[in-house]
Formats: sequence, structure tokens, C-alpha cells
Amino acid sequence: MKKYAVLVWLILLSSTVFTQKYIKIDSVLTEFYYDYNFQQDSTDSNSEKYQEMVLQVGMHSSKFTSVNILYTDSLLYTVRDLGAAGFSKIWTKISGLRVHRFCEYTLFKNYPNKGNIHFKGGLGPKVNVMVDESINFNWKLQTNSDTIIAKYPCQKATCNFGGRKYVAWYTMVIPISDGPYKFKGLPGLIVRIADTKKEHVFQLYKVKNSNAGTSIINVVEDQYQNSTPQGFAKAMKVYIADMYRKYGGNTDISYSNPDGESKTLRNIRAKNNYIERY
Repeated sequence: MKKYAVLVWLILLSSTVFTQKYIKIDSVLTEFYYDYNFQQDSTDSNSEKYQEMVLQVGMHSSKFTSVNILYTDSLLYTVRDLGAAGFSKIWTKISGLRVHRFCEYTLFKNYPNKGNIHFKGGLGPKVNVMVDESINFNWKLQTNSDTIIAKYPCQKATCNFGGRKYVAWYTMVIPISDGPYKFKGLPGLIVRIADTKKEHVFQLYKVKNSNAGTSIINVVEDQYQNSTPQGFAKAMKVYIADMYRKYGGNTDISYSNPDGESKTLRNIRAKNNYIERY
């Protein structure tokens, strides 16, 4: 079942990627790599998953996404003019990559306008959703709370966002008012941020400087449905519920527990603890 889903995704990807238009919006100056640990099932503290994420910071804007998505996008960009032959050259490099459902997005800050957050996420291979918003996090700074994280002197700040309370640690050694996911607006780069239940945790683990102009920040023009943060979070729940019903009626799935629920269905049901809750 998993191999079939990957194959369908690749076929759809190959049929659409060569019609996409890439728009350069900035040049990458620095890349910040984050470990993202999250509890995918709100009812199971042992359901922790892990993804590597990357924040690309340019002169005027930034981009945040999964390392695997960035790698795939960069390869697709290099063969964009070669058609199916180009796709076949990179197929073996991207076919084994995995991105968790909660991380299937690309997020831009200060695009298309300063202060704007531009979110592009997927709900399956056929539905792309776009959200534009401006967020005031109303950070509460605690300047007497110095500590060292990832070798950087950090200070503490807290905020409420998306139905959760967060504790962030930022460093003024890197005077960039940015961070993982949608978080921004502190006097320095966010090195670590976690909700108080530690169900969603981002922590910086690597910084990579880039020669100006060698890497670019692209926005891909495609067909997207406009939504809101609340609408996307709700659509995520509906999509997972639909997947459960779809595979629940699949007689090819072998059931493996006394309740008659297959491993495939349990995996689908477990994805219920998205980072934003409304």
C-alpha cells in the first residue's frame, strides 16, 4: 500500500512539475537546520516522529520547509527544461524520500509583502492549499533567563499561538528576527521553541552560510485553493478522516488486531495532533 501511494505521487509529480513556473524572490544568505520532534497522536506519548527542517534566510525574505522537500525541489528545478528524461534521471534520488503528513508544506515570510506569512501546503497529491496571514505573536520576554543552547547564549520568551502555549529561546548573537515554522518577531534567531507539553519541538542543530547568488529562494506558481489557518487545520482533519474511511473499506488490507483495525488504518488515525489546533 505504501509503495503504491509513493508511485502514484511520483506519477502525478512528473506530470505536473514541467508545467510549473518558478519565480525567484531572493538569494539565500544563510541556512538554519532544525530538528523537529513531534507527537503525532495526541493520545499516545510514544508516537513521537522526527523530521529535519530548514530555514533559508535571504536579504528580504525567508523560506521554511522539510529538508527532503527542499532537496526534491532543487533537483526538479535543475531538470525543469528536460521533460520526462530529466525526471527519470533524478527518480532514484527522490523516490525513497519521506515527508510526514504534518510537514508537507513550504512557508515564506515577508512574501509577497513585508510582514506577511505565505503558507503552501498539500492535502494529498491533488489538493494544494495556500494561506496568507500576518501574525503578531505578542511575545513576553524574560531577559533574566540566560542559558546556553546549541552553543549559543539564549534568552527566554513565551507566547500563545495556534491553540498552544510556547516557550522559545532566542539568541542575539544571530540578530535575525526569524525562526522555525511561522515563528518570528524576537530580537534574535529562535534557537529552540516548544509548546509547554513538548508535543512539538524545534531545535537548531546546524548553521550553513551561503555565497550570495549561488542558492536562490523560489516560489512555485501552481493551482492553490485559498484558505485560512483554521480552514487548513480543519481540512487536515477531514482529509485524514476521509483516508481512514477509504482504506477502511479496502478488502485487500489484512487486519492485525482484535478490534479488526489494520496497521495502515492505525497509522492514518494516529495523525491527529497537528501543530495548530482550532
